[in-house]
Parts: sequence; C-alpha cells; structure tokens
Amino acid sequence: MRSVTLWAALVTVAMAALAADRMVFLADDPARRDVITIISDAPLEYMVTRSQQVTGEVQVDPENLLRDPVARFEVPVDSLSTGLPLRDEHMRGEAWLNARAHPAVRFELKKIKSPAQPTALLTGETVELDVVGTLELRGVKVDLPVTLSVTRLPNNADTASRLPGEVIRVIARFDLLRSDFGLQLPPPAVKKIANRQQVEVRLFCSTEKPKLPG
Repeated sequence: MRSVTLWAALVTVAMAALAADRMVFLADDPARRDVITIISDAPLEYMVTRSQQVTGEVQVDPENLLRDPVARFEVPVDSLSTGLPLRDEHMRGEAWLNARAHPAVRFELKKIKSPAQPTALLTGETVELDVVGTLELRGVKVDLPVTLSVTRLPNNADTASRLPGEVIRVIARFDLLRSDFGLQLPPPAVKKIANRQQVEVRLFCSTEKPKLPG
C-alpha cells in the first residue's frame, strides 16, 4: 500500500514538473488587430473575406515544440466580411455557412509533421513547421495540411506596447476546398466563387490576458 502511495506521489510530482515546463499563450486581442484573410480567385470574381476576431490558445514546451503541443482557435462566422453587406448576408445564411446553427469556425492542431526532431522555441527566433490541423466549418470537420511560422518575441517595451507578458507571432497558411465542407453553389455562382480558397492567419498570442490599450 505504501509503495502505491509513493508511486502516486511521484506521478503527481512528475506531472506538475511537466506542466511547469509548458507555456500557455492566449489569442484574444481586444483591439482586434489579428487578421484572417480568405481569398477566392474565381474566373469571374476575385473575393477577399476577412475577420479580425480570433480567440484561442497555444500550449507548448518551449524546449521542445514536439512534446504534446496544443493549439486551438475560434472565429465567429458573423465576423467574416467580404466588404459587401448583401453578399455577407448570403454567406452567413442557412444555404451557405449557416451562422445560426454553426456560429463559429474552429481550428485545432492535430499533429506536427516536421520538423521531426526535438525543436526549441527560443526568444528572438522563428520556427517553421508543417502540421495537420482539423478545421470545423458549418459543422463539418476536415483535416488539412498547414504551414506555420512561429516567432517568440523578446519581452520588452516594444512587445508590451502591443500585448503584455511573453508574446509569440503566429502565421498560418493553408488551402481549403469548399466542396469538402458540403458548400454547393447554384449554377450562376460557380464561376464567381472558387472551390479552392487560400487562407492566411496572422495573429499574436501572449502569456497574460490582454487589455484594451489606454
């Protein structure tokens, strides 16, 4: 009985040590300076959809990014805008993104494909990663290849003017096929909205909860 109790204590200590090694970065800029762009380059129309409302978190061991990383983000469908109110209304409607039934677009990291060897995230340096993430859109989940660029910025007056605490900059790029998510178009719109769309996400995450700049 005593050995079981000792083993449980050791496991608890080990788990606490592991947690202490991890850093949690939050994406929740109250000034809405993070940007997501979705480009549709169709034969008859070029369309850019944007949002500046992103929330989420990144959990990593800065000594080894491959050690159980966590990343999840969410964007309200109602925040997506093409710049044309009537088109936005159609995009958020039941036949398209159905914002009422599925109010958010969600992304979650599934695995890191490269680098394959232990990689640290050092202050002032950028790490390039190829990952697989699960994108949930309109209630449909699809695994997609994503390229990531993550920079750990120095904690100084410059970063403090943007966000408090330790800060990382994240740039993500991936393509999606609207057909994978069941987004079927009426014939008149086929040549105006591309099936393959390019997504770019640029955001900053911090270890302290951001506050609206004074």
